[in-house]
Amino acid sequence: MNTGTSPDLIEVVCPLCSSGQSRHLFTTKDYLFAISDHQFGIRKCTDCGCGFLSPRPTQADIGRYYPEAFYWAWEGAEGKLSWEEIIRRREKQLSAKRVWLDGMAPGKLLDVGAQKGEFLWFMQRAGWDVQGVEMDSKVPNPGGMPVHYGDFLAMDFGDEKFDAITIWAVLEHVYKPALFIEKASALLKPGGRLVVLVTNLHSIQARCYQADDYPRHLTLFTRKSIALLCRRHHFLLDKVVTDQKIFGGTLNGGLLYGVKRLFGYPQSEALREWKQLEDPDLFWCKWRGKPSTVVRIVSKLDRLISYPVERLLDRLGFGFIITFSATRSPVESRNV
Repeated sequence: MNTGTSPDLIEVVCPLCSSGQSRHLFTTKDYLFAISDHQFGIRKCTDCGCGFLSPRPTQADIGRYYPEAFYWAWEGAEGKLSWEEIIRRREKQLSAKRVWLDGMAPGKLLDVGAQKGEFLWFMQRAGWDVQGVEMDSKVPNPGGMPVHYGDFLAMDFGDEKFDAITIWAVLEHVYKPALFIEKASALLKPGGRLVVLVTNLHSIQARCYQADDYPRHLTLFTRKSIALLCRRHHFLLDKVVTDQKIFGGTLNGGLLYGVKRLFGYPQSEALREWKQLEDPDLFWCKWRGKPSTVVRIVSKLDRLISYPVERLLDRLGFGFIITFSATRSPVESRNV
């Protein structure tokens, strides 16, 4: 339904369990790309425990929040890198992803949210028969990997079944995450493995520093909501881990953010400095645009303090990045 504040925004119920019972956590903006000045609400479902964006952009409008720079933000070099350099920069990350398929003989792999095809290339070299799905046709495919473009939920794979399906940092972006898991369940062979990486609502980064990429992150997950999602779609949950081996979820910046807030920065100004990409020094080395020795000192202290704390939180299950694997139980499902 429309919020009444903007025709571009809608209010929604829980995207995982469809419950209408939720509570407001905080309000946020698009601090990363500043595509609009809209305010978005973060709510927590009181039934399944997941967090979600409401009000949020409509599905017809969300595309404008994904500029080309979004797809190069990790590399930090929009459209300027060769395929070899892209792979080199991601080699450590790709190896960390492959660990989640350890113990499996190479088989048929579907990577949902394949982006530029990096993981497909990496696993193909390891002997896997790979296919990818990418929802946005604007994403480049410099390696020429076998990627299907379009709506994953509308794709017809016929009778084809997969040994493994990976969904890296995708479920938080889609409007119907539960249907993505349902579709994955139907496409996996009995005993097949599902691996999913999402962000963790039960983390300091998510709750105190608004670390999720709003409004591109639409759903925020918890261990409880993950377990419920798996149980409903014929998966046996094998492992749940919070760490930063694949994507960063660092606390670094939290101390400096607190100092800037304490000494006069409004929350929106501090968050905008922290998250924008054009000038990293604006947050880490400057006070309201001017170079500051004090800010530099606090930045160094921040790094020293945050590292051991974030490692402890990861071990306790309260890190920002949460990855889980699950096995498809031997229950018959309809074809998709």
